[in-house]
Amino acid sequence: MDSLHYLFSPLRIKGMELSNRAVMPPMGTNLGNPDGTVSDANVAYLARRAKGRPGLLITEIVGVHPSGLAINTQLCAFEDRFIPGLAKLAQAAHAEGCKVAMQIHHAGRESFFMLAEGKAIAPSAVPSLIYRMPPREMTHDDIAEITNAFGSAARRAREAGFDAVEVHGAHGYLLTQFLSARSNRREDEYGGSLENRARFIIDILSEVRRQVGEDFPISLRLSVEEFIEGGYTVSDIAPVFPAFVAAGADIIHASFGTHGSPGGITTAPPEYEPGFAVPLARRVKDAISVPVIAVGRFTDPELAGSVIKRKEADLVAFGRQFLADPDFLKKAGEGRRGNTRFCIACNQGCIERLMLGEGKIRCAINPETGQELLYPQERSVKPRRIWVIGAGPAGLTAACEAARLGHNVTLFEKESLTGGLIRYGASAPHKHVYREWIEWLDGQVRKAGVEVKTGTRVTPEMIVSERPDHVIIAQGSEPVIPPIPGIDASHVCTALDIFEGAVTPGTSVVIIGAGFVGMEAADFLTGKAKTITLVEVMLIFLVIYV
Repeated sequence: MDSLHYLFSPLRIKGMELSNRAVMPPMGTNLGNPDGTVSDANVAYLARRAKGRPGLLITEIVGVHPSGLAINTQLCAFEDRFIPGLAKLAQAAHAEGCKVAMQIHHAGRESFFMLAEGKAIAPSAVPSLIYRMPPREMTHDDIAEITNAFGSAARRAREAGFDAVEVHGAHGYLLTQFLSARSNRREDEYGGSLENRARFIIDILSEVRRQVGEDFPISLRLSVEEFIEGGYTVSDIAPVFPAFVAAGADIIHASFGTHGSPGGITTAPPEYEPGFAVPLARRVKDAISVPVIAVGRFTDPELAGSVIKRKEADLVAFGRQFLADPDFLKKAGEGRRGNTRFCIACNQGCIERLMLGEGKIRCAINPETGQELLYPQERSVKPRRIWVIGAGPAGLTAACEAARLGHNVTLFEKESLTGGLIRYGASAPHKHVYREWIEWLDGQVRKAGVEVKTGTRVTPEMIVSERPDHVIIAQGSEPVIPPIPGIDASHVCTALDIFEGAVTPGTSVVIIGAGFVGMEAADFLTGKAKTITLVEVMLIFLVIYV
């Protein structure tokens, strides 16, 4: 608990007084209107996060120029007509006593629809690693225009009532494209040496400072290491950190990675330990004197406080945790950590949904996220008797939500434990967070007063006899058993049998199906079997562990 004192200590950055050191970083929502203006859903989403009282809340990306939009519904600030809508975001944060910064952004070559339309620009005509299409190389006039656009967008942020502005120089977007020798092949004053490649960022920071004035805080979000073959490291670019500060950066938001970085590092699934990127923040902090924000799958306020206590960073960003449970900071301060819904880093609904263009932001374990305008808050004036059949994640969530709204809920599960298939999946390496979540959800159901009946199979006769007002079917899925000759042999089992420990594997194992279940079963069996063969209908390969 001592570390919480450091997280909840105030910090002053120029004219901005932060009540604590917790930051909600930018996360795309796809909630904006088609014309780039702020929607009611944007405001409701941000207001809900602000209720959790982070010291600083940073908006999702806001486009500075029509040539740099990453998605069709991206919020914009390249004309004064956008100011009224942006002001609603600032007002929503201030209404909850939260400071808020607007992140200004240009996608460069990392925009599929801009590339497809032939409108994408970048330092050089090097194809995107993701989209495989080349952008147009920027002229000096383009560079001057985009530099001014960043400054003008920052000025609009100040006019809209924001407390600060953040320049997006990370994750493979335009500013990173200039900084990286992989994407910057220019031979003029903006290419070649590190100092030249950093010039565009320095010019932008200087222009932003000129247009917002000396007392307005500027944050620079920077990928301080690319994590890609041939990309720069923190040691490579450390010499230009002081130049960024001299040009106007009051905060360095020390992120990492770029488009194409392998291993899922930029989306940090559960394989990455919370706080894994703190050493990068420490390297930045060693080079400059302004505050540094650390990132890296943070969920626990106590861990964040310990990072600040050790002076490895000055602030800590909690991204997906603010989607899973916007109130986690308040719960920590009130000693209610056990009541927190911790992010499981599944990336379903938040990152992957957005990356694949499949809709608005969601959270796989928090039904409120992205649906704040629809999410019911008031208890029902006419409580109903509700049966929920199946106590996997869907059934547990449905029962918990129905009870929250005042209904009389009974939850049935045919097995002896709740949790469904999650309890098996949580046995795979690095999946303990799933078990912790399902156990938390089970506890929430019982705290809500739901009657839980395990070992009970519901029959039609029970429903007819008891006549509940509503029945929610959440019975889940059944394993698909392919009709292969010999599939019923005694040495054949399902992956669930392996995860459950019902079957002890032999020295040689063949796994049919190399999807998520098959791959995780292979990972689980590493060290338990000498030879593991994965067979997939679309792709066949052999992995041998000795």
